Parts: sequence; C-alpha cells; structure tokens
Amino acid sequence: MTASNPLERMQRLEIPDRKFWEDDLEMSVGPILRSGADDGFLERWIGKRPGRQISILSRILGREVDGSVRKKKSSLQTRDGVLPYLLVDQFAKFKSKVAVVELAKGRLQPDVLGICQKEEDGDNYDTHALLFALYRQDPDNLRLVFHLDKIHKTGFARMKLKGDLRRPSNSLIQVLQSDKLGKILEDFDQRKRDGRRSELKAVVPRENRLFVFIRRADRPDLILRDGGVLHGYRPEWIILDFDEGAKRVSISSISIIVPLEIANCIASEYYANSCEYDNESEITYTKQIEQFLKKLAGKETSDLLLVELVAANCPLDGSPKIKITDPDSNTIGPGIAHFEKAVGNILGEIGRLESVKVLFRKKRVSLIFEQVNAKEGEYVVRYSDHRLNAKERDIFTKYVKEEYGITVLSTEKRFKK
Repeated sequence: MTASNPLERMQRLEIPDRKFWEDDLEMSVGPILRSGADDGFLERWIGKRPGRQISILSRILGREVDGSVRKKKSSLQTRDGVLPYLLVDQFAKFKSKVAVVELAKGRLQPDVLGICQKEEDGDNYDTHALLFALYRQDPDNLRLVFHLDKIHKTGFARMKLKGDLRRPSNSLIQVLQSDKLGKILEDFDQRKRDGRRSELKAVVPRENRLFVFIRRADRPDLILRDGGVLHGYRPEWIILDFDEGAKRVSISSISIIVPLEIANCIASEYYANSCEYDNESEITYTKQIEQFLKKLAGKETSDLLLVELVAANCPLDGSPKIKITDPDSNTIGPGIAHFEKAVGNILGEIGRLESVKVLFRKKRVSLIFEQVNAKEGEYVVRYSDHRLNAKERDIFTKYVKEEYGITVLSTEKRFKK
C-alpha cells in the first residue's frame, strides 16, 4: 500500500494535528504514521497487543465481540480506526504509571478501569490500555498525563516567601490565568534580554496546589537530520508548585536562577509587592541525627533500612574516606557495629559523614547532613527526592517525621545571582 501524506491522513482520521503531538507532547509522528501505512504493519501491531489492550480497543472503537481475544483481534483489522492508537502506544512508553493511574481513576468509568486492571485489587493496571481509553474520552487527557509525568520524575527545591506579607483576598488562580501569567512571562523575558522565550504550557490544580508548567530554551544544541544538522536549543521544563497562598513554592528545573526569578515575579504580582523566595530550611540537631542513625542501624527489618554510609574521613590511620554498603540492599547495621567495635565511633561523628542511603519501598534514597552556617551541632537533613515519585515523597517525609522526629528536605536548591 502506498503511504499518503501523514498530515493529510491525520486530518482525514480526525487525529489531533501535528502541533498536538510534536509540540505539546514532544514526540515525532511522521515515522509512526509512515510505518502504519505499510502493508501488514497494523496487523502485526494488533497481533502483539495483550488481551487487556485488545479488549479496550474493541470496546472504545465499537467493535466488541463475544469470545476469544483472537476474535477481537480479527475485528480490529480496519486500518483507519486503529491507526491513531499507534501514536498513543508510542506516547505511553516510559510514562509514569502513577501519573496515568491517578488521572484514569478520576476520569474513567469503573467498568473501563476494570478492563485495564491486571489484578482485582490495587493499582496494577495496563497503562497503555488506560491511555487508549483516556485518549478516546478526550485527546487533551494525554497532554495532562504528559505534565503529571514530569512531577513524578524530578526533584523539587522547596522555597518559602521572605517576610510576613498578608495574604491577598483574591485567589492565586486569578494571577495564573493564561492571559495574566502570559504577560508576566513576556515582561520577564524582555527584562532578561537573553533572546529566549518563556512559554506557558499549562496550569494544573492538584491536591490543593497549583502547578505551573513553563517551557524555555536552555543550552544551545543540535539534532541530526537527513542532509545535515538543525541548530537550536535544548528545552528546559520549569515546574512551579505553589501552595494556595503562594507562601511556599517548590521548583523543578535544570537552571538555577531563572526559575526562581519567575517565581518571584508571580508572587510579586499576586501580593502587589516585591517578593522573594528563599530555600526552606529546618534545623536538626546533632543528637537527633545520632539517635536516628543508631535506631536505623539497629533494625534488621523496617520500612526504612540503612544500606550505605560514606564517611569523608574515618577513624582509620590517615583518616581516609570509607564507604560501607550492601549492594543487595540489606541492612549494614551489623557491619557498622563491628567497625565501631574494631576501629572507632562513626555514627557519633556526624561532621564526618558525607552521606547515608536508606532503603524505602525498594528504592535507595540518599540523605545528607548539611551544616547550617558553619554552626556546630546544627544541620539540615536533605534527601534525594528525585528517586521517589510524588506520592512516595509525601509518605517518606511524613514517616521520617512521625517515626524519628526528623524533618527532611530536598537536596534541590535555587539561588538568585
């Protein structure tokens, strides 16, 4: 079969246009549509789909038949109906299961969720099947998943507003309306004068917070194409996570300065006053950390296990750097006890510790003890929050606070010039 122009075929099938896929979702559609036009490709693609995906496709395309998965696959051999889901299938790759399930549970009917569920209980779903159903309901659902996915895969610097400003009577969402926020970003770019544009992509309410997604050019980059290279910039995604009163914001970004400056501009507009955010800190004292580490080292099984310790200088002759770790993520408590008995104290010398790692929900999370303004005995405990998804971060910080009395903050920080 001869492939027609991919853009024409998208229009004929009422598939969202190229901007939706290639700009909003940052995926290339041309190669996928060209493959879909090849003889036998769709048949092979359908043949490889698992039963849940076939069942949901049959249902949402109105071709549901009784009987086996084989019969349902046979009913899906019409090219035009299935072709858009090649694009959805490509989009689904590497997307956070937490992000997809979170949206699907809020938007899909229980019987549709049931078709996509791998087990009777829990959140074990076929995310490709869920995305097929979400796309059928509204293609814009994919745009929302695209943004939610970023929340779960990146660390956030926690910032708080300097000073004690009275909260305005109007809602922050009024400032975050596209026309007003677009003007704030435009004015910022003009003042910045670096030739780059801050593009507002979305404002997403989530769990009593407001997430602002901004795309901006980062470093110069190039891509290889037939016949040469295309010069441009690598995109940077800036995510600003505001609480309702903008007293606090969490920032995810590649760059350090610009995202904080943008957050300051938004807060200044909201409060009608000059505003600045600063890195949040919470003092934890040496004794608290010592007790925390000793409790961890003494536990063979727990929701939190000590699996690695790095000392910048240890009690051995010459004070070398030393790492005690278990690659299989078993507790290193017995090893530390033996070291302290044979060599010397290590858990009681917090200033010597470069970092420790704990096992939480099968993920190794780093903790560092950051001394505050060189004050002896005062630290901020920070953790590698990018290792956990957004829900796990909330559970982790709450657990450490309630179980051990320790407030942990992200290792991410942002600064002004």
